[in-house]
Amino acid sequence: MNEIPPPAAVHQHRFTGRVPGSVLFVQHAKSLGGSAVSLLYLVQSMRDAGIDCTIALALHSQALEEFYAQAGIRVIAADGLVCWHHSTVAQRHFTNPRHVGELCQIAASWRSTRDATLRLVDRIKPDLVHLNSMPLSASAQALTAAAFPYVWHVREPPQDQGYRTAFIRSLMQAAPACVFITEYDRQQWLGNSTAAATIVPNAVPDFWFEPTHQHRPLQDHVKFAYLGGLKLTSKGASVLLDAFRILARTSQRWQCVMPGALTDVSDWTHRLPVGGLIRAAGVGGQAEKLLAGFQSLGSAVQLLPSTAAIHDIMKCMDFVVFPAVYPHFPRPVIEAAALGLPAVGSDVGGVNGCILHGETGLLSPAGDAHALALALQKMIEDSRFRLELGNRAYQRALAIHTLSAQQKAISQIYAQVLLGGSSLLPGG
Repeated sequence: MNEIPPPAAVHQHRFTGRVPGSVLFVQHAKSLGGSAVSLLYLVQSMRDAGIDCTIALALHSQALEEFYAQAGIRVIAADGLVCWHHSTVAQRHFTNPRHVGELCQIAASWRSTRDATLRLVDRIKPDLVHLNSMPLSASAQALTAAAFPYVWHVREPPQDQGYRTAFIRSLMQAAPACVFITEYDRQQWLGNSTAAATIVPNAVPDFWFEPTHQHRPLQDHVKFAYLGGLKLTSKGASVLLDAFRILARTSQRWQCVMPGALTDVSDWTHRLPVGGLIRAAGVGGQAEKLLAGFQSLGSAVQLLPSTAAIHDIMKCMDFVVFPAVYPHFPRPVIEAAALGLPAVGSDVGGVNGCILHGETGLLSPAGDAHALALALQKMIEDSRFRLELGNRAYQRALAIHTLSAQQKAISQIYAQVLLGGSSLLPGG
């Protein structure tokens, strides 16, 4: 990870105006999740502002390539980029051989990733590079060393305060500008540092902003949605299952709709040659075990595959639940708020910045199934309470989560970076 000079051919940016003519967005993710959707909305808003946008995929993903291409966005492969495993689900421990192997792979590929980043810039010749998340740390270091203008969009908090976090923090402090999606994330990464950093909340497209409680069909039970899937432990599906088992003993009528749950069942045992033997021995993946638990609840849970029709599903809900057990940004919560729906979530960083307890939703201690069940029961049994919370959630989303507000804020950051400005202040 030593300093290396940039290739002589690296493109020198040609910016002369107040906004860039072209921006290269580098996407770290491999699957269709919250960060991928957030990037899509951001790129669409920048195109609407007249900026030529290209998305480069650091990891090959047919699903993401099609996802962005269907929106008319130019998508290319960013060959040779290696990035950290996503921090929201990937704590790394030196006592775990697999983790040590992954860290060694990152270290061995650091120099080549930096070179590949600069070759990518020279190939596309953008006015500015927008790194979509923290895992693109080697690319950030390369762009800093080359004095090429870039914005580092940090979409997650660190999972620990170890050596890796300290190293990445030093890179962020040297970046022209870091964008954080919550104050919690900024504080965890930079604390009281004077690094160029600002908070720009994730956004929801304009078409989402329509309170739907007046249009939802009459039903004899309360419906709510969980959109975290079954595979990632950080999403809290196991806690949710325990809470449902408690709720099942009450007299309330409810149903939870779970898009993406069936997709997660295609876990690693299905892809291994000996997968059948593994499953026969009862050693299924976490998703399979959770699926069986949710299925045992019968019609109270509606399990669905992944779908792009999340908006249509959420319009029919009464609220959403987001029981993350680690700090996490809850995109379903702000999407629900844009529809005038409250949320039940866990009191962790990111989630508690999007749900104001008793005002726009309810919070419960992370990992506490009994407390989560009580919060869900309160939301289920009191329709007037839900309506009041949903109305306040809508007003708050309208104030801070619109795409126009995000586009304006990011555009200002682009201009400051390209003009060599240093007026970005922590939390500003």
